[in-house]
Amino acid sequence: MKIWNTEDLPDREQFAYWREVLCEAFVTLRPERPRESNFDRFPSRVTAHPLSSINVTTVQSRAHHVIRGDAEIRKSPREVYFLNLQLAGRCRYDTEGRETIVGPNQFAIVDSTRPYHLDFLDDWHVFSFRIPRHILRPLLQAPDCSTGVCVSGHHALGEITIAFLRSIATRLGDLPPEAMEPLAGDLVNLAALSLGATEETKMGQRGSSRRGLHAAILTFIETNLADPLLSASNVAAHFGISIRYVHRVFEEMDKTFGQAVLERRLLRCARDLDASAHMRISDVAFRWGFGDISHFNRSFRQRFGLAPREYRARQRPA
Repeated sequence: MKIWNTEDLPDREQFAYWREVLCEAFVTLRPERPRESNFDRFPSRVTAHPLSSINVTTVQSRAHHVIRGDAEIRKSPREVYFLNLQLAGRCRYDTEGRETIVGPNQFAIVDSTRPYHLDFLDDWHVFSFRIPRHILRPLLQAPDCSTGVCVSGHHALGEITIAFLRSIATRLGDLPPEAMEPLAGDLVNLAALSLGATEETKMGQRGSSRRGLHAAILTFIETNLADPLLSASNVAAHFGISIRYVHRVFEEMDKTFGQAVLERRLLRCARDLDASAHMRISDVAFRWGFGDISHFNRSFRQRFGLAPREYRARQRPA
């Protein structure tokens, strides 16, 4: 992992250093402050991790403009796409005659071989994925029409891809080396499917789409654990798929849908029991979606080898 942080420098030197950071972490770019800017401080930070042939960066910065024009392309003719997943703030994309605004939980791509202008309208936070152009471009049905197009979670495929991108970027440091290349392939395939893939790509990447859907469903489960009515039918309705397909997605993984929900609920309960000596055990169970205390007690003992009361007593010092 590599880290760049402007806050290590005096205020008046921070933006000048930021210019160097962008060129080193990405490609040659020309950042410009907004005309109305009247501050010296420019707190910004970039962290970079490799994922096989893809580079994954986390960027936090203040509002400003980033330009890649013909001069920058000539100086650094590297052929890559940048897929930028917006986490906070808004960015106006201007490329190939298209202009769009990308907001939180949305993404768009730019092509380093073509001019583009990114106008970050607010202080912002982004996961950026640098993808070799020769890997992604052949998978796109209309590659010259795919840049500067906003992809959101309003449609199932966009939601699946965004959940997968978030999962990869936040857990990258925990991944075993042998998982890097397959996950990089899944990332590229899902990006292509979201942006408009060729028919060959659509037919050949069902496994990647299913793995991405699995990651998205797990995120949905985590968000809705407290709902005692959480079920495969809820998930199917949310993603616009059949209940049978939900279960088929989990058949290829290490746990069934029901096991995945139960495991996460038990872990949340264990965390609460460890954190509080005063909350009633039944309240903990109800809080995380258990409707039957007997079932909760049996499941907890099977998972942790202790009854909930014994677990809490053991976890806390006498």
